Amino acid sequence: MRHRYFFWFLLALLSVFFAEVTVASYLYPYFTLWGIISLLPLYGLHTLVLAGIVYRFGKPRFETLYLAGILFGLYEAYITKVVWNPEWGSFLKIGGVGIFEVLVVVLFWHPFMSFMIPVGIAELLTSRRRLLPGAVLKHPYLTAVILGIIEASNAPSPLHSFLSTISSSAFLLLLIYLWLKRFEGGRYDMKELLPSSRELKPLFLALLAYYIIFGSLLRREALPGFAAQVPIWLLYAVTLLLLYRALKKSRNEGDIASLKCQPGLKRLTTLAGIFTSFAVIFTSIKTFVLPGLGVAIILVLWAFASLVAVMSLVKSTRWTLAS
Repeated sequence: MRHRYFFWFLLALLSVFFAEVTVASYLYPYFTLWGIISLLPLYGLHTLVLAGIVYRFGKPRFETLYLAGILFGLYEAYITKVVWNPEWGSFLKIGGVGIFEVLVVVLFWHPFMSFMIPVGIAELLTSRRRLLPGAVLKHPYLTAVILGIIEASNAPSPLHSFLSTISSSAFLLLLIYLWLKRFEGGRYDMKELLPSSRELKPLFLALLAYYIIFGSLLRREALPGFAAQVPIWLLYAVTLLLLYRALKKSRNEGDIASLKCQPGLKRLTTLAGIFTSFAVIFTSIKTFVLPGLGVAIILVLWAFASLVAVMSLVKSTRWTLAS
């Protein structure tokens, strides 16, 4: 059982890394009290529960994982209230709901960065199925460069950028090393490692308790009235219905092909080095040469993310509803 719990911890770390560290949203999630008691449980429980549901009641593929990822992203409603009242000020609201916040944060960032990419990497470290987006698999070094540039958009200084990326990457690489060497992680099937149907129940209850506790404590003043909450309820309902149908349909689909080899620690270390280097370089440019660079990067990211979000939602919905 120890190897399964270790894997759960590793999966939580992967989710936090790609969701928080790559955009410098929280610089030291593995080494601070708030990161340990807040972020790791939040991302870990979401990832374990949603991945467990996908693997137990259907099959992992783009559509099932993406729709489950939307449910992940909706924590930005009742916990952080970002979809209604973001701390940075919403550019466009309809019915009290931030349109770009929903597109970028709920329909892009969390489905891909918090869920699909961590699950895809976990698959490469276990069953080696090709769940990562094709662009990431084909161009891992370019992906590391882009993530470094994104991190720089929000990093407060080159020193913070360096310390955050190098410490988080090193800690994650250490855990991956232990997983592959100490636990021989490459010999397991990921479905066996994820929570069983019986284990999902207490994990779901823990996640629900997390919503109630932190939802009531964090930014209570940002919770809007009834009218602005209705669109989010509808998004929850539509996503749940689509996910249910997608899981049911996916059971008849064939398994995703596997890679012949796993990513080695040397390659992963190189990718981490590229990520850190470009994060520090672009943070330095932003700090000392082009102060507006950070805003420009964010604008490009939000435009790209909005487009990908719409395309992904349409793709998943069409596949799910097709006879």
